[in-house]
Amino acid sequence: MTDTTETKHANGMRRLVLVSGATGGIGMAVCQRLLQDGYHVVMLGRSKSKLEHARRVLLQAQSQAISDRLSVQVADIAQPSSVDDATHSILQSHGDITDLVHAAGDGPVAPLMETTESMWQGTVQGKLLGTVRLTKAVASRMVQQRRGNIVIVNGIFSREADPLFPISTLVNSGLAGFAKAISHDLGRSGVRVNIVNPGATETSLWKKICGEIAVRHNTTAEAIHQQVREASPSGSIAAPADIADVIAFLLSPGARHMWGASVNVDGGASRAVG
Repeated sequence: MTDTTETKHANGMRRLVLVSGATGGIGMAVCQRLLQDGYHVVMLGRSKSKLEHARRVLLQAQSQAISDRLSVQVADIAQPSSVDDATHSILQSHGDITDLVHAAGDGPVAPLMETTESMWQGTVQGKLLGTVRLTKAVASRMVQQRRGNIVIVNGIFSREADPLFPISTLVNSGLAGFAKAISHDLGRSGVRVNIVNPGATETSLWKKICGEIAVRHNTTAEAIHQQVREASPSGSIAAPADIADVIAFLLSPGARHMWGASVNVDGGASRAVG
């Protein structure tokens, strides 16, 4: 059952979390978990119809009693003016954003010589620079308030490069460095920044990736899924809720001493050290 009690800071200030990429598999799971934890949640995405559908799904799965704690905001984080307009609108309608979760963006399955300029531009503008833009816009108020939490959903390609994913490898590595740099900067103003690196996760995006890899290897998407699952020490593929649980912890008081951390949630699949 959903908790209808508000989550607040120790000083009594309510917790308002902005979740980008909120209509995706991980984004939806994050919204659901944080609603259960008592947050006010603002779902951010490019499509108003997708956002409104996602909101209805979440309310049906939980309780109409929390409808006043779940809002939507349209924005394209690849566009600077859209980010500015969205954050201003949220401030005017809901007040200060106390927590930010970046769950937007993906990257194509394509080795270097098959990539196109539009692939690079789309992923760099949307996931890398979009995350930078939204972080800067939201963090400006957090710094003034001298409190806040930011979690970036990144990926294991920041730890282990993959020749089929050079674009995602670049973007993930860039975001890892960005998060570490700003964690020292914003941390002086009481704003915590951490990263979560999901591995394979049961989402529609993962199914699409399996299908694209399968075509390259003349096999099936299910066979690729099985190979990845069996290669993991956990013997399983993560559910979106597994990622959401870690994010919820990083936003909680229990993670108060975690600053600039990069946490893998991949069932042990990554072999990288550090």
